[in-house]
Amino acid sequence: MFSYRLLGIEDAQAWLVLRQEGATIAPSGFLVTEAESRAMTVEMASNVLAYGGLRGVFDDDALVGFCGYRPQRTERTRHRAELGPFYVTPDFQGTGAAQAMMRGVLDEARVGGVVQIELSVAPENTRAIAFYERQGYEQFGVLPDAIRENGTSEDALLYRLQLA
Repeated sequence: MFSYRLLGIEDAQAWLVLRQEGATIAPSGFLVTEAESRAMTVEMASNVLAYGGLRGVFDDDALVGFCGYRPQRTERTRHRAELGPFYVTPDFQGTGAAQAMMRGVLDEARVGGVVQIELSVAPENTRAIAFYERQGYEQFGVLPDAIRENGTSEDALLYRLQLA
């Protein structure tokens, strides 16, 4: 049985390991490079987690996946939230962990009055795209020149899920 919760500074070491793993084996799912990820210390990770924008999915007490979830705060935009990155370690892909984390995000969004969740995804990340589309996310645009790496510009696909 998987559980979902806000990550805190006590999760810094486990989150850092997963973030480094993800940036290494699934670089299209992260905006940070592998080198940037490896340069992060546990202290730096604790500072990131202190902001409250990351959630995790756990198998018992072990962190097996994480996602960014950032509800908008201003009056005119608080109906929206941003999701990403969204990562589950390979040993737990296909086990229901990603579904449990998405369910946690959607439940949290509904309780918080969020009715639109937005994300961006690399066009070559077909597994993630298929997962998001199974959850009901629909592509609504393309962000040109979303990232640049080694002198190459890459676009991102924009998706959203309407909850109401």
